[in-house]
Amino acid sequence: MPRNVSFVGSWAGAVLAAGTALVLVGCATSGDATEPEPTAAVTAAPTPVETPTATPTVAPVAVDPADVSTWTITTSGIGPIQRGASAEAAIAELTAFESEEYCPGIVQLSTEGSASMLLTHPEGADAIGGVWANGRADAEGVVPASPKTETGVALGSTMDELAAAYPDLAPSNQTGAESYGYAAGDEASGYLNFLVENDVVVMIGVQDRAGIPKEFCG
Repeated sequence: MPRNVSFVGSWAGAVLAAGTALVLVGCATSGDATEPEPTAAVTAAPTPVETPTATPTVAPVAVDPADVSTWTITTSGIGPIQRGASAEAAIAELTAFESEEYCPGIVQLSTEGSASMLLTHPEGADAIGGVWANGRADAEGVVPASPKTETGVALGSTMDELAAAYPDLAPSNQTGAESYGYAAGDEASGYLNFLVENDVVVMIGVQDRAGIPKEFCG
C-alpha cells in the first residue's frame, strides 16, 4: 500500500504542474495584451544660415597737395610728383611750397614743418627724372612731416623697420662716414632709394637706378 499512495501523489502533482503550465501559456498568448503606442518622430530644428558679414571698406586717404603726410612713395613718384611728368606743371600746382632752383635741373620745394622735396630733371628737359624727400629730426627729436612708402616707411623710420618692410633691400653706396644708401626695386619699374644715418632713414628717393647721389649739383 505505501507504494500505491506514493504513485497517486506523484501523478496528481504532475497533473497540477501541467495545468499550471497551460495557464501560463494561455496568459502569454492572450489577445488582450496592449500594443505599445507609436512614438512620434522628433524632427531636429533647422540650423539657421548665417549671413556673411560684409568687410568694411577702408576709404583711401585723400591726397592733399599741401600735406606731404598724405602722399605715398612708389617707384613711380612721390604723391603728386611723378616721374616723367612735367616739372614745371608739378611745381606750379604745389602752391603751398616755396620753390628754389639749386642748379639747372635741380629744384627744391619746402614748407614749414614738412620734409623738403627735391625734383631732378635733365638740364634743358622738363620731364621729372627723380623725386627725393629729405628731412632730419630737430634738436628736440621731432621728425618733419613725411610721405610714406606703401609699406609704411617714412623719414624717421629705423633701419630695422626698413629691412623688415623690404626683404629684398640691398646696399647701394656710402655717401659719408655714417651715411649708407640702400635700394629696393628693379630696372623695369625703378628703384626706391633710402639714405640711413645712425640707423635712421633721413632721405627717400625715387629714380631709375639704385644709389644715393653724393651731390645733386656738381
